[in-house]
Amino acid sequence: GSTCTGAVTSNDGTLAYAHGAGFASEQLALVWVDRQGRETPIPAPPRAYTYPRLSPDGTRAAVWTSDQDFDLWVWDLGRTTLTRVTFDPGLDSRPVWTSDGRRLIFTSQRAGPRNLFWQAADGTGAAERLIDSPNQQRATAVSPDGRRLIFTETNPKTADDVMQVELDGTHRVTPLVQSPFQERNGAISPDGRWLAYEADDSGRAEIYVRP
Repeated sequence: GSTCTGAVTSNDGTLAYAHGAGFASEQLALVWVDRQGRETPIPAPPRAYTYPRLSPDGTRAAVWTSDQDFDLWVWDLGRTTLTRVTFDPGLDSRPVWTSDGRRLIFTSQRAGPRNLFWQAADGTGAAERLIDSPNQQRATAVSPDGRRLIFTETNPKTADDVMQVELDGTHRVTPLVQSPFQERNGAISPDGRWLAYEADDSGRAEIYVRP
């Protein structure tokens, strides 16, 4: 059977996802699906798409493809164009948009460990490293005011932790939820007041919400 290999909702509740068998090199189609389960094709060329993420204004979708150098691409929904954003031979994956839609934050191993970088969403300029750490990191959400990035970091002592980094010149990192248990996949409410995340301290993976 086919699987959904990444999904994201638009502001009106419509879902976009990559549909196919889910293998790393499988040619997949991007589609919309509404709340009744009806699919509408997106005219992007079939690729090995994963982690589709809509821009804040809903006009573009960032995707990771595993069929050409493991890079990030942006599909423009209005112009129906696919633009390559990253070109480094190392893996670039798991894109997250900044709140103004101007940049993509992503995991990259271009400089060793899979740390966080960001780059202009149109592919211009060089990628800038946000954090220099021996630990693996993956971005999960940007605060509505654009000031903070929530990410998961895998620490050899405390496993997966929910962390934040200031998206200003300091790039200051602070832990939000850190314990010997697994805490990951942090998301921020639209009003910026609440943090939702996954944790397994009860013995199974569950969703928690905290201020």
